[in-house]
Amino acid sequence: MFDIFEKAGHSLFLVGGAVRDRMLGVSPGDTDYATDASPGDVIEILSETGIKVIPTGVRFGTVTAIDPETHEKAEITTFRNSEVYRRGSRFPSVEFGGTIQEDLMRRDFTINAMAVNSSGELIDPCGGMKDLNKEIIDTPGDPDSAFLDDPLRILRAYRFAAKLGFSIAERVRQSARVYSTELSTISPERKYKEFTGILAVEDGRKAAETLAMMKQDGVLLKVIPELEDLFVIDGLKQGKYHNSDAWHHTLDVVAEVPPVAILRWAALLHDSAKGLVRQVDEKGEPHFHGHEVHGEIIVNSVTERLRFSRADRKALSVLVKNHMRPVLYSTEWKSSAVRRLMRDVGDQLENLFLLAEADIKAHKPDYVKRSLESLRELHDRTEEQSRGRILPADMGHNLQAIGFEGPVIGTILRMLEDMAADGVLPENPTVDQCFSALWDRQSRMLKESEKKSD
Repeated sequence: MFDIFEKAGHSLFLVGGAVRDRMLGVSPGDTDYATDASPGDVIEILSETGIKVIPTGVRFGTVTAIDPETHEKAEITTFRNSEVYRRGSRFPSVEFGGTIQEDLMRRDFTINAMAVNSSGELIDPCGGMKDLNKEIIDTPGDPDSAFLDDPLRILRAYRFAAKLGFSIAERVRQSARVYSTELSTISPERKYKEFTGILAVEDGRKAAETLAMMKQDGVLLKVIPELEDLFVIDGLKQGKYHNSDAWHHTLDVVAEVPPVAILRWAALLHDSAKGLVRQVDEKGEPHFHGHEVHGEIIVNSVTERLRFSRADRKALSVLVKNHMRPVLYSTEWKSSAVRRLMRDVGDQLENLFLLAEADIKAHKPDYVKRSLESLRELHDRTEEQSRGRILPADMGHNLQAIGFEGPVIGTILRMLEDMAADGVLPENPTVDQCFSALWDRQSRMLKESEKKSD
């Protein structure tokens, strides 16, 4: 790539995260280059060599190059003198030109403001290598100016701290505290993506520590103001099986679940409504009845405001609304109750088990052991149910043929599934057996109704 640009009379530099990761000895997630060539020249230079070019962000100076043999992608961006985001916009206002040093100086953090030239020489005008060795997140210049140019850099500072396990320079944290109100000017899509990046880092403990730091700095509520309903009970005990208050319990659950974005979001929000419903009984024990129902309302607020995808909105709502059901499981549950859980949760069942396991582990040891045993039993029963009895494939058509329509058919099929799960119906029942069971059920209900009326 370097040779191609040099032959065309232009300079090219490997920049940003690719350099940072190389210095850390890890595989780079992205390959980014900076050049003095204009976007139009970049397209022309690469096209002439047979490299596929996609003008992904050409008006912002960025094009994507795809190697025809390896299919590897690289982004090439023209030097920028400045990059400022307008209020609420997802796209920056940029000014092209300058030198590689000037381009590096306007970048977000010193560890991302390094470049390597065609000779392999490191260009580091901002002391990025020093901060990399010190494991600290700092800005090339004044952090106030950096955050005013693009307030999302506040969240990026915490994301890099979580991802790399670095600390954040005190001057940067102080500036984040002051300018966190500017996060309200950032588009929901950008905030969602950056905050999800914090939650989904590989090390759950680092994610939890970063969330705690964001709360301490007053930044977390600027992104998720709905957490105020959780923070109002900071320091108050939860109950005899808990080690900590609701917020620190939440952090423990975040640390325990796997690094899957929807699971980390669910862990963060699963107890978000506890401050709304907390009550204390005559013995002084706190209770949080219905917090999962109110939690679903909070989830809907968060996902609508940050513009989650429709699929993720539904998944997160299902997980938070149902997170107590596996935790409260009893061996006395009928098979129909297990089946209803499976039906209500759908494709989020395995995620629900992972969330419940993390929730249980964030309790006192004596509670953890017996609760995990119950959870494993429930998991086994759901697997057995998934392999178990089924209704005739044409049962729905038969119901339709005798006059039932739409939602009523669905209700009857669910009723039959529960009857099969509870053993009222035999394994793999026939259509006649299903109708017979429905008739018997209807007859019993009529008799019970007549007794009550007498």
